[in-house]
Amino acid sequence: MPDGWIGRGQVRRLRERAIRYAVNGWPVAPLIVPRLGRCPCGRACVDPHLAGAAVRDGARAEVVWRERAWEIALVTEGFEVLDVPPEYGALLNQQLKATCPTAMAPVGRRWWFFLVPGSMEPDRVARAGGVLHSTSAAAGPGAAVGWVAAPGTVLESTGRIRWLVHPYLTRWQPYQRRDAVDQVFL
Repeated sequence: MPDGWIGRGQVRRLRERAIRYAVNGWPVAPLIVPRLGRCPCGRACVDPHLAGAAVRDGARAEVVWRERAWEIALVTEGFEVLDVPPEYGALLNQQLKATCPTAMAPVGRRWWFFLVPGSMEPDRVARAGGVLHSTSAAAGPGAAVGWVAAPGTVLESTGRIRWLVHPYLTRWQPYQRRDAVDQVFL
């Protein structure tokens, strides 16, 4: 994204956020976000897209985000993102409370739950009107691209994505699904 599109304070905040995710084991990638029908990459893109490979350490994130004022993509390595419509998201959020990193996109009220890989079957998610974002080959053909825009990002299609349960509240751990057997024996 050209530096002229955002202010210096925003550039610094993006860099600090990217570093914080990477330092805590959440891979990030530079994200290009088209705005008002124009894409900073110069092509006729309408959807956000990655501008580089995943970054897994704070020092590398510092370099990448110092070079350009990129938005941030969270790359689904080490977690999957369960993306569900509001009728499931609100109920699931109520059940999980503060045990699962959770984000929400206001337009369309999509809920994102960050889960341990393999926690959900993509076809089951699809039947509920959801999408499973995963880089895992085990996620199968029903899984979507292996990244999501980090909360704080404003997309024309969703508005400002925001954390409801920030990952620091779960010690940067995605949610590990448990069933009744797990609850009794753990």
